[in-house]
Amino acid sequence: VLQLAQHRVKNNLQMITALIRMEIRHAAQPDQKRFERLAGRVDALAILYQTLSTDEQKDEIDLGVYLSQIASAVMNSHAVEGIRLNIKVDTYPVSINVAMPTGLVVNELLTNALKHAFHGRDRGTITLLSIVDGDGCRVVVADDGIGLPEGETWPKQGKLGALIARSLTENTRAEFNVTSSESKGTKVTIVFKPATAAD
Repeated sequence: VLQLAQHRVKNNLQMITALIRMEIRHAAQPDQKRFERLAGRVDALAILYQTLSTDEQKDEIDLGVYLSQIASAVMNSHAVEGIRLNIKVDTYPVSINVAMPTGLVVNELLTNALKHAFHGRDRGTITLLSIVDGDGCRVVVADDGIGLPEGETWPKQGKLGALIARSLTENTRAEFNVTSSESKGTKVTIVFKPATAAD
């Protein structure tokens, strides 16, 4: 019964995404960007419920696989010629409460990198890592682009990305580390301690 409900939620989310994308075609340019971001966030949730509806482990999800699926969806939606995506993920089972905000944050970071990291450049690389070791799991989203604008950091206060990031830290006790420079690009690391997976 639970899997059927999750399948229906996934179908409903996909329908919402389709409706948003229809609105994008008729929206003014500034609104198009907002609708695109909204569609990406709903996509991330739809992928989560797709995984839950087909996975026998109903209370846990492999974070590495989930983030890889999100990365593929983001790249397909915002394909930019000359931009490569490198992915390396380890198996790391987490609860839905951990997977959902993590997926939304990674979706946000990948979208930001594709849209802003390579202005004035015709090529670049985005890296997604989910590395498991004795200290837990490190999720890294990095690019070799132009870095954040001077005086800015991520997440920008007052934006939805900041709310999503705060939800992640409050719900999972994850820690963020952000580094950025014009010569090395931007790197965001999310550290999960071993106990986090069970939260």
